[in-house]
Amino acid sequence: MSRPRTLAGIERIHIVGAGGAGMSGLGKLLASLGHQVSGSDLKPSPRLDGLTDLGIATWVGHRPEEMGSVDLIVTSSAVPSIDAEVVAAQAAGAEWWERPELLDALTRQMPAIGFTGTHGKTTSTALAVTALRGLGLDPSFLVGGQMVEFNTGAHLGADDVFILEADEAFGTFRKLHLDSLLVTNIEADHLDYYETVSALEEAFALVARRVSGPVVACIDDPGVRRLAARVDVTSYGTDPDAMWRLSDIASVHGTVRFNLAGPGYSGQVSVPKPGEHIARNAAGVVALLGSLGYDLDGIVAGLAGFSGVRRRFEVRSRVADVTVVDDYAHHPTEIAATIAAGRQGGWRRVWAVFQPHRYTRTAEHGPAFGEPLAIADKVIVTDVYSAGEPPMPGVSGRLVAESVQAAGGDVEFAGDLESAGELLASGVEPGDLVLLLGAGDVNSLAEPLALALEERP
Repeated sequence: MSRPRTLAGIERIHIVGAGGAGMSGLGKLLASLGHQVSGSDLKPSPRLDGLTDLGIATWVGHRPEEMGSVDLIVTSSAVPSIDAEVVAAQAAGAEWWERPELLDALTRQMPAIGFTGTHGKTTSTALAVTALRGLGLDPSFLVGGQMVEFNTGAHLGADDVFILEADEAFGTFRKLHLDSLLVTNIEADHLDYYETVSALEEAFALVARRVSGPVVACIDDPGVRRLAARVDVTSYGTDPDAMWRLSDIASVHGTVRFNLAGPGYSGQVSVPKPGEHIARNAAGVVALLGSLGYDLDGIVAGLAGFSGVRRRFEVRSRVADVTVVDDYAHHPTEIAATIAAGRQGGWRRVWAVFQPHRYTRTAEHGPAFGEPLAIADKVIVTDVYSAGEPPMPGVSGRLVAESVQAAGGDVEFAGDLESAGELLASGVEPGDLVLLLGAGDVNSLAEPLALALEERP
């Protein structure tokens, strides 16, 4: 059995991959805790620049010569043991942890409230931060996206509570020490790591059993129902059996409102983002924080001030009566929820521009993207954003485009983003909504599209 991880006595920490969403936030937290932090990445990025702005030494590329005084080197799960900085740091006597080991140490250090699920964990985590701040509290948090209100995804707060995503990717959440947990849903994903759905579901059950306090979970989801048969949970959802039940969900002018009834609360909840999935996430946050004894009326009031998370139905521009929204959705269920939310906004037509993410995920889910994307009036599919994966024979964006066509959708395949941008600029009309969907760099289309619309006669 491995020894407990601790940051006690560790002064200098170097982070490899510091420009990543999760790793950059960890760098900020470590610096705020008083550690001397440095970071590197293979390419420049705004997140890396953000660490530099905080006074953290950063660089692009490898500097193994800087590793001589490092006490601990931390990497993402994707960084190999032969990385030049990892090799140099270990040769100099430093410990090497992957991201899960660092989260292990941090959640031993601070009482932690976790948010997990195949979809919705980033938004749910951010909603919980907003709700607690609405109560006048200052929680520490680590969100897998940048919260619009605070312009950051990480913060060391004054109050002794740590709000964080419990990420199932690479089994990360199995390392966490959680006082309570929200489970939004459990669907097939990351099967390149887990191999089978049953192994994925077993990992969720293992994590839930280890939680020392309440586990709150959305009973509307079949995977969660199977979890609830194995682990004691407090349920929420639209299902009549839910302990916290949502009803009368409606999205109007970009705001979702719903009625919620549960132990100690009955009333209306309002969140200034559209979609039934947002309503479920908000209900889960109310149920979890209420189970922990926080003031329910104050929680609900706080949620009404939610500003959102970057790349989660984020409005990037409104030009020539065309609205452009950036959304991180890259799984069929997420795409269906985002397009459904767009459908409720009263736009003339909904365009979906989808960039498939990773060859493994495209191979796994390719045909399943067809029906969700076909809900849009116009669909453009680009080629795959590799995220560092090598190409797979027979796997490309065309696989997704063909599935949309088979589902009856109006779809065009664009091999690259430039071609997709040209199709958009020539096709959108006043009153249209454009959804830029994917976890890659499809959001880079937002600015050139806005400029093209401004130049229209």
